Amino acid sequence: MNNFKILLKYLKRSLKSVIFSLICCLFFVPATLLIPFFTGKCIDVFTETMKQVNPDYSLMLQNELRYLFIICGLIIVVVVFQYIFESFVNIFIERTIVYLRNDLYQKINNVSISFIDSHLHGDLVSRLINDVDNVSTALISGYKQFYQGVITIIFVLSFMFWQNWLLALIVIVFTPLSFLLSYIISKKSHIYFKKQAKEVGDLGAKTLEDFENIDIIKSFNYGDESFKKFKEVNDSLYKVGRKAQFLSSLTNPATRLINNSIYAIVGVVGAILVVYGNNINIGISLTVGGITTFLQYASQFAKPLNEISSCLSEIQTGLASLKRINEIFEYNDDIDNGVIEVKEEINSLMLKDVMFGYEKDKIIFKDIDFEVKKGQKVAIVGPTGCGKTTIINLLLRFYDPLNGEINVNNINTLDIKKDNLRNHFGMVLQDSWIFHGTVLENITYGKQNATMDEVIKTCKSANCYDLIMRLPQGFDTLISDDEGLSKGEKQLICIARVMLTSPDFLILDEATSNVDTRTEANIGKALDRLMKHKTSIVIAHRLSTIKTSDLILVLKDGKIIEKGNHNELLLEKGFYYNLFNSQYR
Repeated sequence: MNNFKILLKYLKRSLKSVIFSLICCLFFVPATLLIPFFTGKCIDVFTETMKQVNPDYSLMLQNELRYLFIICGLIIVVVVFQYIFESFVNIFIERTIVYLRNDLYQKINNVSISFIDSHLHGDLVSRLINDVDNVSTALISGYKQFYQGVITIIFVLSFMFWQNWLLALIVIVFTPLSFLLSYIISKKSHIYFKKQAKEVGDLGAKTLEDFENIDIIKSFNYGDESFKKFKEVNDSLYKVGRKAQFLSSLTNPATRLINNSIYAIVGVVGAILVVYGNNINIGISLTVGGITTFLQYASQFAKPLNEISSCLSEIQTGLASLKRINEIFEYNDDIDNGVIEVKEEINSLMLKDVMFGYEKDKIIFKDIDFEVKKGQKVAIVGPTGCGKTTIINLLLRFYDPLNGEINVNNINTLDIKKDNLRNHFGMVLQDSWIFHGTVLENITYGKQNATMDEVIKTCKSANCYDLIMRLPQGFDTLISDDEGLSKGEKQLICIARVMLTSPDFLILDEATSNVDTRTEANIGKALDRLMKHKTSIVIAHRLSTIKTSDLILVLKDGKIIEKGNHNELLLEKGFYYNLFNSQYR
């Protein structure tokens, strides 16, 4: 039921269009149903005239023309108002889908990093694109049929009882069989449509993962194995999809069989009433035109159910996708209880007895204590998986510690607004991130109101001005993460991006690990300018890049086992000493 509440919330935004389309429906549905009534009148005029000994053909023609003009007028009403109805329904459904996709994208941006990390990114993309498209298809296919069908059934029932109450009762008695059969089949098929939606998400995740790492797949000649795994997921989707489509496809022929049987029963009983109805004085007699009209009404009564059953697979797919979308909406937004805004520069950063694990029963580190003072360059080293990057995640409040506290200017970071806290930090990561756009758009990502003079000055400091000028259109050159620049050049662009925002606290996470020695030296110069007069935390595997650090923290087995500057740690001849010698022996 919550899934439908989502749709109702969005449909309320287009309430005027919904109401107007309802009004149009109230015009063309009765008009559609009046056409068979006047068609029956035409037949009755003809048959009654033919029964006369001296038929008055001029009167018959006059009456026939009158009914034909009425029918033509009704057809025009149907065409005009149905066109307006279809147009308005399509407009507000598309508007609903736009709102839905916008809100879903914003919701994904508002949830916690832990939610993003715990879900396959390809699956999230699939929910945002494929599942929303499925909902759109289901709305277009099902909403119009349901909306128009309810009104049609109400008017048809009224018209049928007006024409002949006995035949109307026959239709009403047998029709629930169609609804019962549709319910049983849809309940069974929904299970497979739900599985199908999940399999589509898994297939999207697998495809995205392979395409993002296509160079690795090719370098290890893993193409055949990768295809086998893709084929397994694709075959699984095929099997589930086949069962879902097969079950849903049973609905339409099964309901049509029942509805056609009802049609036949009405025809037989109606024919009997035409012949013998006058002998029973309870108001059930029929004329030839009357039975023709009633058969049309019986067909119209079954039409909405037949049309809904014909697009049942789209509706079921849309319902399954809507449930997957709702799972994201039901997830809590990223919690931010902070109310304090730190307006001055960060003068001190302190971690006290910090304990953390991505899962509560799997602690990565505990009892982490250290302090970073203004202007210091602090380096964190240690073996892979010891929690170096995790400390950065805690500092920026992507995650919060399970125990202990992190203080900035003697204020617990939990009490500081997240956006305000992050504004004080600038971060250059191991993997440079470039989005599709111009060089200028990439550099001014964090400060869009920057002047061109500021950008040029920053680029020169970041050692990337010359390379930008060598590009075909300079700052207006289109680049992306996949093409246009080398890894080192992308990293320089990222450094310029951070440098332009002029943060008072810098975080460098393996910023030079993916480049050659010459490029490393070039990036190193840019980083030295970036860190000048700044407080910084550096994570590095190449110990040569941190020799000038004021403080080096050696992290191992979830604890800080050594502290000091480069020379002090060498004199201790401990873990750092061995690590340094292993690199430069």
